[in-house]
Amino acid sequence: MKSFKKVGEALLVIMALLFSFYYTEKAIVILESNDPIMKEIKENKVNSEEKAINAKIVNNTIVPGYNGLKVNLEESFKKMKNYGSYNESLLVFDEVSPNISIDDYYDKYISSGNGVTTDIALIFTIEDSTYLEKLINIIDSTSISATFFIDGTVLEENYSMFSNLNKEKYELELLSYDKSYDEMLFKNSLYKLETISGSAPKYCYADYDREEVLNLCNSLSMHTIIPTLKLDENIYASVKGNLRNGSIIKVNLSDSNLSELNILINYIKQRGFTLVTLDTLLNEGRSEK
Repeated sequence: MKSFKKVGEALLVIMALLFSFYYTEKAIVILESNDPIMKEIKENKVNSEEKAINAKIVNNTIVPGYNGLKVNLEESFKKMKNYGSYNESLLVFDEVSPNISIDDYYDKYISSGNGVTTDIALIFTIEDSTYLEKLINIIDSTSISATFFIDGTVLEENYSMFSNLNKEKYELELLSYDKSYDEMLFKNSLYKLETISGSAPKYCYADYDREEVLNLCNSLSMHTIIPTLKLDENIYASVKGNLRNGSIIKVNLSDSNLSELNILINYIKQRGFTLVTLDTLLNEGRSEK
């Protein structure tokens, strides 16, 4: 009986503590809600918040959306309370995902970023090793990031070279395996590429509408990219007047194009654009920009 009595007393103490914590928390919430700083935060938050932008679908293409911003009342209040008064610059925000996201649709082609920022992605398809070392030397000499779509056979032949690339500067994605899209070989190359890069590949590449590529990548929950601009020759002249926020620019590899690549990169930067990886360009979150 004594043991039951002790258990009962302990339960009463625990329940009393829980009620105490509950009412203390409620009292704090009431006090905060009546605080002049909290009132001002609530009155002004609508002027600072931004709605999320939904991804846009047009026929068989999709353009990424962009996260919105919502004021975090509690965190904003804490910072301003320590400061001593309301200060708009101390507002703390949470990101709000769009209702329609590219990650809801893998059966559509992506041909550009959302254009909210001045980011542009420069991409290269690596079907053999002919220009690989020269291309890497050029990229290494610049302050940009680039995305390589690599054939699985090239990946196998140059495993060490790709393993040693700066992971922040280079994004590695899979192009094909021996220029084909056999599902088993493609998956095997994806595994090898993930081992090298430390993250799962996210994107496939197509020069034009190719159901073979789109269907395979859709089944693997990967996005298929068709570039905004394809630069086959005279790359500097071809890009002039055609740059837009969010552009995905694919440069064909050749001796003449590589001789112009530094000029092209400098021109893009001088126009106020930032060359980023494809994943950074297409990320709908603000913190990744």
